[in-house]
Amino acid sequence: MYPGTDIDIGLATPPVATEWIPLDRKRILEHFRACHQLERIDRYLQATHDLLPNEKVILFWLAKVFEDSHATIDLYVRYSVQLLNHARKDFHHINHQDVEAFLQGFRYRQDENGGPKPAAPNTINTVTAALKSFFRHMVDARFMAHNPTAFVKKRRGQARKTLPGHLSHSFSEAEVEQLLAFMATHAPVRDYAMIAVFYMTGLRAVELCALDWHDLVNWQGGWYFDVLGKGSKARRVYVPGPAMSALMTYRQAEFGVAPYAPAPGLDVLPVFPNQRKIRARIGRHGVYKLVKKWVKLGLGKDASPHWFRHTCFTQQRLKGATLEAIQAGAGHSSLETTMQYNEAAALMDPAGKVFG
Repeated sequence: MYPGTDIDIGLATPPVATEWIPLDRKRILEHFRACHQLERIDRYLQATHDLLPNEKVILFWLAKVFEDSHATIDLYVRYSVQLLNHARKDFHHINHQDVEAFLQGFRYRQDENGGPKPAAPNTINTVTAALKSFFRHMVDARFMAHNPTAFVKKRRGQARKTLPGHLSHSFSEAEVEQLLAFMATHAPVRDYAMIAVFYMTGLRAVELCALDWHDLVNWQGGWYFDVLGKGSKARRVYVPGPAMSALMTYRQAEFGVAPYAPAPGLDVLPVFPNQRKIRARIGRHGVYKLVKKWVKLGLGKDASPHWFRHTCFTQQRLKGATLEAIQAGAGHSSLETTMQYNEAAALMDPAGKVFG
């Protein structure tokens, strides 16, 4: 247990190092892949005796922030490892000056002629956001008393010229129809049901993985999933008719239960199990691979499960759903987050269409 915290991940106070041991990004990612599907990350960290204290806190942080973007995790590991290796200090000795010096070095890269080339402000801001997330979690977990990034400010750059992620990282309605039609012919019923639920409910990957059959409830004449979302906030998410039909077809094929018939024996089983073990739920990495596979086959695109979340709420807004209703279904703590789907919907259905 680390001094000042009641969270036990097997940390001991790091000794004063006479020689810095460089951190290896690939090694940390390998450990992350091995542990991120576990319910109790602390047990893995306690049991793995060859991990350095810095590696343990990075893995602890990754498990807290991970949703379904492996590209984001790769960047988070890259920047946290680069900072610690740059400063040659353990995480709890990093100060504001170390962070600023690291970011200052990040501002310039060599151009094709070997000269200094300023990095884009957005790149610096991405690095800053990653480091702020890391140290904020260290302070929240009481591994550190002070946040060395608390006063680090974002860099101002030119106005964004690219589409917002909620539009560029989403599908059109026609693309989803094409994908589902392809999967109806080529995919197992479990995979088809999973994609249908993703698209029509907007669930996060971690929320979908955690579903058991008892979470599917009939309430006020409709079907809903009881979901435990970010910050352990419970919400009830409506399951539209086509998604329910896909679920019932899958349940009948997998368990031999007639559609909508009571099946109390299934209550404690995961809705989407591991392919080999029916009582073990599918992991987030498995869901990511499944989505990537079918979207690539059906649409020729690279996508993550979060694309369906963006698509769901953008389409809801296009079809007239209120921002408050979308916020409730999405589990957003702030309406400002939901407002981004309003922007995406306006871009997909511009007012200029009135001119033909």
